[in-house]
Amino acid sequence: MRLSIRFALCVFLLVLTAVDAHADKRVALVIGNGAYRNVPALPNPPHDAVDVAAALKRSGFDVVLATDQDQEGMQDATIRFAREAHDADVALFYYSGHALQFGGVNYLVPVDAVVHDEVDLRRLTRADEILADLQQAKNLRILVLDACRDNPFADNLRRSVGKGRGINISNGLAKMESPEGTIISYATQSGRTANDGDGRNSPYTTAFLKHIQDRDNITTVFQTISANVYEETKGDQLPELSLSFFGQFYLNGKPAASSQAATPQVDPCAEAAEHWHSAEALGTVAAFKDHLLRFPNCAFADLAKSRIADLSNPSGPAKAANPFDGLWVVKETCQRKPPYFPAANLQYALRIKDGILHSTFGEEGKPGSSIFDGKIEADGTAKITVSGYTSPAKDPLHRPAGTPFHYSLALDLKGTSGTGVRTETPRPCRQELTRMDATSTKEDENPSPKLPDDVSRAGQETSGKPAAVQAERSTPQSSRTGNGMSCSFMQSRCAAACAAKTGIRDCASTICVRLEAHCMSTGCWTGRGFSGCGLARR
Repeated sequence: MRLSIRFALCVFLLVLTAVDAHADKRVALVIGNGAYRNVPALPNPPHDAVDVAAALKRSGFDVVLATDQDQEGMQDATIRFAREAHDADVALFYYSGHALQFGGVNYLVPVDAVVHDEVDLRRLTRADEILADLQQAKNLRILVLDACRDNPFADNLRRSVGKGRGINISNGLAKMESPEGTIISYATQSGRTANDGDGRNSPYTTAFLKHIQDRDNITTVFQTISANVYEETKGDQLPELSLSFFGQFYLNGKPAASSQAATPQVDPCAEAAEHWHSAEALGTVAAFKDHLLRFPNCAFADLAKSRIADLSNPSGPAKAANPFDGLWVVKETCQRKPPYFPAANLQYALRIKDGILHSTFGEEGKPGSSIFDGKIEADGTAKITVSGYTSPAKDPLHRPAGTPFHYSLALDLKGTSGTGVRTETPRPCRQELTRMDATSTKEDENPSPKLPDDVSRAGQETSGKPAAVQAERSTPQSSRTGNGMSCSFMQSRCAAACAAKTGIRDCASTICVRLEAHCMSTGCWTGRGFSGCGLARR
């Protein structure tokens, strides 16, 4: 008797677990139209639909799959879907194939469609009616349109409408506003067309299949899909999202808390910075070799190699100075790329020593920090890796604070100037670089580098006079000595005064580093509040 009770209890627990895995009702209609009879055929949509249906089934959806549907077939499928969505918790509609917009309304095209004039549009499926059917679902509604190819009936519609009517007939789809609790994802921006792709799936569906089973909040999943499409198409195609869902919903469950907590521990570079400081303090070949052995692919690897080379040949010929060594001011301009990336103008300084570029911003490993690292080749070209952790106030994708990120800079330096561009990232940004020449940095010869507009405005006092960030033009007072102070110490004082005056932490990234470079060359500091010579250069 006891054995029977235990067996029944085990069966009950197994059933309960299975029900809890997908306790909500999820329904999806997936349509892929490619075998068109009267307009150019599309090879990918049927494959897209089959693969998407399989992925959604793995995420607990009851899927209705329909490929190469004529007018009657699409009507039957959408009617069936409307009934299924009536008592569903989650409803998703996916369409791949030809579509068009007319007068701001989007139409999905069955494979037997012939459109001679606007009356024939009644034979097509209206996307706004699908959106209305989705609203019956209780918790989450998703509309996915991988359908932004060229309008195959545009010429016919223009002829039938005539010039006297102001009706919009253009390529791509019109943007629809998403009702509350709804996500609408388009393969590209409104009014633009997307590629069908050369492989089995379109670029959008490739990214969709890659990330739809991510264990993340559903809004983050679709933002990741959009960013992946933009990156893989090298900026040619940026999906548009209309998000009106502000809750937390996980199609495939939340990430395990234990795995999130373990992430910093498995990072192979997590302890690289602390170990590097210890190696530099020892300053021996053995210490730098030990660092290289432990952290061969981390931020300080190239510096360790350089230190080993210098220490291994102390009696050799004097090493020629690298022509690109020094402080470089970077003016970075980022173009606006809706919906995620606003326009931005940034300015910061990077240091190159012995042909190695290495600069750290913020507190390493903390939100808002970043590390620039790379080797400058003999011809001035370089691939600089940039890694860090997001700051919630500055991340355009609104990821949680401390989310790791990385991208690269492709630099081309010539003499004392250079250009660059961000790579391996969907954000389009370009750089202009200028090297600070320490031999010609006197205040009366070279005005201060121009700060970005937002910094310049913040650096104005109420009286209208320039604030501390604008270095005072004064003659060096050679009679004063440094009294044990160093150029680096003065640079830190300058940065602190600048931040206190303007309230902007990095406002001294150009003025103070330029004064330091001059001080390192001459032993003299020239600036507001203190001017003198005899300072220690280190």
